[in-house]
Amino acid sequence: MAFTPRTWVVGEVVTAALMNQEVRDGSLATFQELLPWTPLSTIGSFGTNFSAGAPTPRMRKVRLGGVEEWWFEGRINTSSFAAATTLTMFTLNTGYRVASERGFTVYASTSAHYPVRLGFLSSGAVTGSVPSAAGTTTSVVWLDGVRITNPLA
Repeated sequence: MAFTPRTWVVGEVVTAALMNQEVRDGSLATFQELLPWTPLSTIGSFGTNFSAGAPTPRMRKVRLGGVEEWWFEGRINTSSFAAATTLTMFTLNTGYRVASERGFTVYASTSAHYPVRLGFLSSGAVTGSVPSAAGTTTSVVWLDGVRITNPLA
């Protein structure tokens, strides 16, 4: 089906509800914020040797076209990140946990230029690991761009 933009009628009152609607690929989709951007420190706890960086690591829950998504952004600092070991960087409280494991590769500050393998576990653990070749040089993990679609499935 072809994309059809919404046609506004002269004199029509533009409301928030109308502005939250958009036409995507010919089907009506809506945007709904379920949880505003919330610092991770208020919905869980940091693991040993991990802390909030700047910008503050945070989470947002939204619904796009009826599908729930969890968005993450910000920086997690670490004072010690052992290579070739899966570490718990953060633990999310009940209500903020995925139903099944999800995995991502994210940017990290390492002198060897290795990314971090990021995992979200149903236990609430947010884990990270780098290969042994990365050594112990990882000092920052970025959450920017992490999007979990349908996290409760």
